[in-house]
Amino acid sequence: MVEGGALGAQRARQRLAAGDVDGARHEAQAVVAGAGTPAERGAAHLVLAACFEKRGDLATALAHARDAVVCAPHDPVAHYAHAELQEATGDKPGAIASLRLALELEPRFAQALRYLGILLGESGDAQGALAALEEALRLDPSQARAWNNLGNAQRTLGRLEDAEASFTRALALRPDYALAASNLGEVQRDRGELERAEATLRAALARQPGTPFRPIVVLLAGLLRVRGALDEAAELYRKAIDLSPQESGGQWFNLGWILTERNEPAQAREAYARAQDVDPGDLRSLFGARLTLPMIYTDAAEIASARASFTAGLTALERDLPAALKELPEARVLDALRWSNFFLAYQGEEDRALQVAYAALAGRVIDAGAPQWHAPLATRSNRRTRIGFASAFFHVGTCGRYFKSWITDLDRDRFEVFVYHLSPGMDEVARSIADRADCFRTFGGSRARPSIVAPAMRDDALDVLVYPELGMDACSFALAALRLAPRQYAGWGHPVTTGHATIDAFISPEAMEPEGAEAHYIEPLVMLPGIGTRYERPLVPPDASREPFALPAHRTLLLCPQSLWKIHPENDALFAELFVANPDALLVLFAGRHPAITAAFTRRLGAVFERHGLAFGERARVLPQVGHEDYLRINLVCDAMLDTLHWSGGNTSLDALACGLPIVTLPGPYMRGRQSAGMLKLLGVSELIAGDRSEYLAIAARLAGDPVWRDDLRTRIRAAHGWLFDVSDAIEPLQRLFQFGAPAVQMRCMASSKSRA
Repeated sequence: MVEGGALGAQRARQRLAAGDVDGARHEAQAVVAGAGTPAERGAAHLVLAACFEKRGDLATALAHARDAVVCAPHDPVAHYAHAELQEATGDKPGAIASLRLALELEPRFAQALRYLGILLGESGDAQGALAALEEALRLDPSQARAWNNLGNAQRTLGRLEDAEASFTRALALRPDYALAASNLGEVQRDRGELERAEATLRAALARQPGTPFRPIVVLLAGLLRVRGALDEAAELYRKAIDLSPQESGGQWFNLGWILTERNEPAQAREAYARAQDVDPGDLRSLFGARLTLPMIYTDAAEIASARASFTAGLTALERDLPAALKELPEARVLDALRWSNFFLAYQGEEDRALQVAYAALAGRVIDAGAPQWHAPLATRSNRRTRIGFASAFFHVGTCGRYFKSWITDLDRDRFEVFVYHLSPGMDEVARSIADRADCFRTFGGSRARPSIVAPAMRDDALDVLVYPELGMDACSFALAALRLAPRQYAGWGHPVTTGHATIDAFISPEAMEPEGAEAHYIEPLVMLPGIGTRYERPLVPPDASREPFALPAHRTLLLCPQSLWKIHPENDALFAELFVANPDALLVLFAGRHPAITAAFTRRLGAVFERHGLAFGERARVLPQVGHEDYLRINLVCDAMLDTLHWSGGNTSLDALACGLPIVTLPGPYMRGRQSAGMLKLLGVSELIAGDRSEYLAIAARLAGDPVWRDDLRTRIRAAHGWLFDVSDAIEPLQRLFQFGAPAVQMRCMASSKSRA
């Protein structure tokens, strides 16, 4: 009988391998019913488990796998098969336990180690997954899938360099492994290696002659959107939507953002509405469909219409959000708040009420779906104040240059510094910040989500959390709606009130705020001396000429370097009148991120020029966007800078002044329109600050027509650089605020400002 049982189990396996499921079942049932050994009956139960699994009867299959383990408790294969069916029936913890039993019996069971690594990773145990997969690959390094899964575990643990190496190994073993290529491109993106990521993804698509692997299409579209190739990105998002319409909510949302950047707000709203139809749980689409704004306005009437639409959108959200929130898990609630009203501030109006209304909506969303994230937090009693800084802009750029010294200059005897880097990659600014931080955490790419970042911040038990800007990045604006530290402050990187009740003070430069500025903010206003930071003077190139930029040698060049969507329609007639009165002058501008932005702006300004008898093509030159060094060269070869109404230059003005370029400015009622004026006062050249429109025209005309005066101003500006650049008088008041809180200091101005006006 023993021999018959063994032969019967063998025949059953052979029939199953040949596809004869019914024959295999009959052979195996005969062995189970006979008087064979426990091992033979266990083998037959495994065949029966496979037969019933193929028939879709998972419950019976699982019962046979369980019987196989009872019959052959020392057979690691039986435990492995039991694990497979436990997972198939929803018992992942049981499957993990069965795999551990299999590995106790056979520690070199590489297949079980690979399977255990997958299940542990899916269960959130990345460290356990890492250990299992590393051992599996030590035993058998030829498995491409195992290298891919190891890369996933390493990525989850933040070991991006190791993850890249693992995904690369998987691709080397299987060049057509689309999932590994997608993962490799994603981790390269998260490391800030955007060009390499794009090359990886394009190569993977080229290896797929048929239907492309959809995640690769989505990832490549995202990379192209970041680098400004908006049209190709839009085409790829539409392709991803066509490949899987039922999973396309995220792609419709990203398409909406691209359409916004192409100044197509109506089409953007439609895309957001489609996203909401596909994925009702993504509240970002509701915000987009209700609150999207144009980038370029034709006139003041269109601004008024956009503001009315925005206000109506807030009312609609008040009505729609409660139903949309029902049964959403907490992580989705937090991530759904990744929205900011970035373009609202460029309308030139008082935005306090609208920002407060939006923030109140966000607050109610949190109270309804994630209330623990509004709970108050206690301050620690440690010797050093533990302070966190969070931003997506800790890199070369406006915010990186402005606020780097807030982190690097802190007294480490008084502060323990944590940094949350919410964008991929490391450049010179990010590295200098990381070098001075006690803890530098990166959350680039797909990890820049409140559901991921907020728990890390809470676990770090911060005393103070600082957002250098709020409103430019959707993730940080969502985080700011949560209570993640006992004290939370916002800087002026985006100089408009956040509206959030969870922000305990707004920090701004005293030199740039008007009298009565407190009324513009819901947060208590704390002002720092000077420009509020130690701003390093840019290294100005030693050589510059007009010829490389095709600028005429003998014309007076008046530079307006602002992003085109920051130039309010009220500037148009001002510029036209200036250029009518100064026929030799040429307006120098920079193109927008997309040709549609440039076209919309030049069409608007050109129409105003034409009404004043000016040919736009003859009186203006639109330069392509350039790197920072060439940008400084353009400043050096121009004769003066024209500041813009409502939103004045910030970093652009600092660059101009570093080059000695005189700036004419007309301060507005809000800080965002007064930055250049504050800088000019500190430099002692207040004669460049106009009191009204006519004085602006008079100053600009003198700059255009009086080269002796211009040269004198250049000399004075350069001589006074020490009053504007590398000035450290803000750091001690800032440290007192961080250490003791706003009530411990004078709210109007924490220290007297230096001024040479």
